[in-house]
Amino acid sequence: MGLIDKFKRTFVTPVMEEKEEGMAMARSLREAGAAALSHLEALYGLLKLELEEASKRLGQKMALLLLAAFMAFFGYLFVWCLLTMIMAYYWNIIAGLAVTAGFHILVAAIALAMFSRIRVTPIAPATAEELKTDLSCLQMALKKSSNS
Repeated sequence: MGLIDKFKRTFVTPVMEEKEEGMAMARSLREAGAAALSHLEALYGLLKLELEEASKRLGQKMALLLLAAFMAFFGYLFVWCLLTMIMAYYWNIIAGLAVTAGFHILVAAIALAMFSRIRVTPIAPATAEELKTDLSCLQMALKKSSNS
């Protein structure tokens, strides 16, 4: 083995290997970044789909709720006018109005108590679950890379 071969093996080959390792690391980082971006795009698409579905369902429910509330309001109003007139005929007008007002105040208090107990669920549970999984995978990868 000549002096030139020893020189190559001692100085040139390690430098070339380090350079190739650096290029491989840069390529690996680029690929990881591209994979992360494509994953974020997929998550965004999932969130967008879930929000579209939720808004469509909520829009339909709101339209039906408004129609029902409008019709029920006038039906309710006329029924209570009739009942108040019947009570006023048999008793006196003050007693009929007092019973009507008392009933409505009682029902309103019960409805407000029930309203305060209702819990709202998250809008996009699949996206949130996917983000939790991604976060745990990222934490494991960071731990693994810091240990090596």
